[in-house]
Amino acid sequence: MLVLRSLAAVPGTVSAGTAGVPGTLAETVMVPRTFAGAPPVDSRPSGSLAGTVAGIAGDRVYWLDPEGFPLASAHFEGRVLAGGGEIWAVGTDRACRLAAPGRLGELVELPGLDRCAVEGERLWWTSKRDTLLRGGPKEVDLGERERGGMIVCAGSLWVSVADGLLRVSAWSGEPRRLVPAPEGPVPFLVCANGIVAGAGHDLFALAPAAGAPLRVIPLGLQSPPALMIAAGKHVWVFPADRPQALIVPV
Repeated sequence: MLVLRSLAAVPGTVSAGTAGVPGTLAETVMVPRTFAGAPPVDSRPSGSLAGTVAGIAGDRVYWLDPEGFPLASAHFEGRVLAGGGEIWAVGTDRACRLAAPGRLGELVELPGLDRCAVEGERLWWTSKRDTLLRGGPKEVDLGERERGGMIVCAGSLWVSVADGLLRVSAWSGEPRRLVPAPEGPVPFLVCANGIVAGAGHDLFALAPAAGAPLRVIPLGLQSPPALMIAAGKHVWVFPADRPQALIVPV
């Protein structure tokens, strides 16, 4: 039996019995129930990862069928992250996209990797060695500040910092105005149906497309969460100090 420590899925890959039900695996990415069930094979574009679930166990990445059985594997140490219809395997200083079962894409070197976020074929990332954001249309200097969670959501790259949320356009790579947030840097940012959410002692949510102000949802946590997962219009928050999850509609 495989003991997976990291799991990622592309929409349309989780069976109807399990869709939208996050597990307890670190770095897990789940999809909403409306995406449940694999699409017909002939409806997938050539090279598409639709119908793919991937996980890491030991020093190998596994391609899994919708029932969770291994289809193929390849050597890689790290974790898997999903976004924009693609899955990436990310190590301590390198990463590559997953291709057909058993095949990894071109290796990308990430010297001093600190944080990263997946946007389809693009991987945004920062290094512990400098202040630059890389992987987008152009490099962006984020300045000398502590950085937290990073996510691509609603056409922008978001980074949690002490004063709020740094925003960089995913189209042009141009920095946008800082969005004030009540806490930061927080360890996790997630994208729930186009809503950016993060949590420290409480959860905050921002709907950029709607132009609505940032909302704060009281949670009363004693410390930042150990894990956050977006599932449709809900965010699952796993407190670090107790074995339970808070399911928060955003």
